[in-house]
Amino acid sequence: MWNNRPIIIRIKRHENVHPFIQTLHAQHVPLKRVVFREQEVTFETNMRYLTKIRRIRSRYRLKMTVHYADELQVFRAQIWTLLGLFVMILIPLICAQVIWSVDIEAASPELQQQVEETFKETFKLETPISKKVLPTDAKIRQELLEKHRQLAWVHIEKHGGRVILRPQESPKQTEQTNEKLATHLVATKSGVITHFNVQNGERKISVNDTAYDGDVLVSGVLESGDDHVFVGAKGEVFADYWLECSFKIPTKLTMETLQQKQWRVIVKGIHKEEVDYVQKKELPNWLDPYVSIVEEQQTKTIQVVLDESKIDSLLMPLLHEKMLRSLPPKTIIKKENLLQAKWVNGTVEGKVLFLVNENIASPIHGSQGE
Repeated sequence: MWNNRPIIIRIKRHENVHPFIQTLHAQHVPLKRVVFREQEVTFETNMRYLTKIRRIRSRYRLKMTVHYADELQVFRAQIWTLLGLFVMILIPLICAQVIWSVDIEAASPELQQQVEETFKETFKLETPISKKVLPTDAKIRQELLEKHRQLAWVHIEKHGGRVILRPQESPKQTEQTNEKLATHLVATKSGVITHFNVQNGERKISVNDTAYDGDVLVSGVLESGDDHVFVGAKGEVFADYWLECSFKIPTKLTMETLQQKQWRVIVKGIHKEEVDYVQKKELPNWLDPYVSIVEEQQTKTIQVVLDESKIDSLLMPLLHEKMLRSLPPKTIIKKENLLQAKWVNGTVEGKVLFLVNENIASPIHGSQGE
């Protein structure tokens, strides 16, 4: 391939030019585009015959220059050019199939560390890894939500070879406590029992059993022969059940998204506006009354339009969070299936099926016995 590279020969006009050209023809040297000008003669050939041309040129004592004919070409049909082009295409394709980092971005360093440790212990992945090895978004989200029950959702973003997990905590809700121990804990709805959190009482059902509305889950009365001893029932019993819901949402939404955090210096007396901050630097006592250094969480208001391409990235997280806010504390949504969705007159409406894990135990009070 290298010996076939085209070249241009330039020869200064001389009386021996014609004999030189005739000799090249006699030596079977291929000549293309032979042009006779006032000052020079040019023709094209290839590198294979350059040694023979130089030997004949020296015999006729002619001045000659050699130029590559493909110097101005963007693409040269040479093996090294083809190999380089192949490598240039292959490397990005290979790199695109690799996850180089999995990062956790949480609202607090403590939550970030907890989720990061859970992710490493659960999936045991060391980057870089192939995208085929990385579990699905649903699998990652389900594992993290089950092991961190304070989370409402886990946003998963993928940018090239980087995966970003953004855990979102459930809104804080005040739980009402009842100091008086109940006689029994009964099921308020049907579901498959997943786990218990019982402080008092005797379990009347096992994990993976199906409980029905009204069943006694935990009894606060222990039977010992003919005697009944009241110990009280206190605790939680969690179960999985499917919940079907209808929704109707405008297709045009205004949303606030979290942006980068930044530090800000506030001089008291100059900056009079109230500042919401994430954390505050501790300063010396003599400086603190005059200056504050705080970290602010920046937000950005954006307009989005719901369409079919945003079902997984926007619609389902919105429905997930909306449903979660309507459920009792400590409830998690393990899975959601979109049953139907249609766009009508600027709104999207349909049905979605949620797999909910909730505390279905409700205390009832009755005769406590002796």
